[in-house]
Amino acid sequence: DAETGIEAVRRADVSEVTGEIRRFDLEGAVVRNADGSYGFLSNEADSSGFAARAVAQRVIDRFEAGVEDQSLVPVTVVSVGDDRLATAGSFALTSAQNLVLFVFINSLGAAALLVRARQTGVLRRSLSAPVSAGAVGIGIGAGWMALAMVQTGIIVGVGALMFGVDWGDPLAAAALAVTFALVGTAAGVLLGSVFSSEQTVGSSTPPIGLVLAAVGGCMVPSEIFPPFLRSAATFTPHYWALEGWKELMFDGASIADVAPNLAILLGFAAVLLAMAATSLRRAMTDG
Repeated sequence: DAETGIEAVRRADVSEVTGEIRRFDLEGAVVRNADGSYGFLSNEADSSGFAARAVAQRVIDRFEAGVEDQSLVPVTVVSVGDDRLATAGSFALTSAQNLVLFVFINSLGAAALLVRARQTGVLRRSLSAPVSAGAVGIGIGAGWMALAMVQTGIIVGVGALMFGVDWGDPLAAAALAVTFALVGTAAGVLLGSVFSSEQTVGSSTPPIGLVLAAVGGCMVPSEIFPPFLRSAATFTPHYWALEGWKELMFDGASIADVAPNLAILLGFAAVLLAMAATSLRRAMTDG
């Protein structure tokens, strides 16, 4: 009776109702069963019967839920922010995972260039110029950083232009990309100053990069990890970079929202850079 546009009549006999439905005098009927449950009768050959079923089902659900007085159930509404899943695109997560994976692993692989410079004496001879060891180290790091940012730009550009990936707030995305590139740069310089041969670099960097990427969530989303593996993921920079990208892409986060991720990544970068600077200075002075 409360439904707008519906004329409801009562019948006592099911057989009478069945006949009316067959003659199209009724579009459907709600039936109260002996056990207190409800059912619905309609002519499935009639499109109006399907429409009547959809309307009646809402009424049946309310009666079976025990709200026969049609009173509304009190609901508390809490805003949890905007959802961007509808516009992020199906390639969003994959693009972020590939960005984190390949920027880091290629930064590690470039350590072979530093090993070659040490073996050929180029690194040691650079100190004969009127520059300090620190300046040489900064120059090497700047070159590494440039390579990482070029690759970042390629992945971000291809993702946006060809696959419609929305990387989120431009300022926050740039900060996250630069910070993670700095982590990769520091790791690459560290390995290049520690390893003694290009073969060692070539055989060691893929396993290191792939294991860190897998644990960090680049292969499968960290949300499906068991608790112990998810805890282990927090010890990788990949995890914090990916969590930042997810917030930017799916939650519409700002740079303030990903500030904790940026701070943790800067912490990784600071530790790796300190280790890399020490190792690189030793490598330049010892040959």
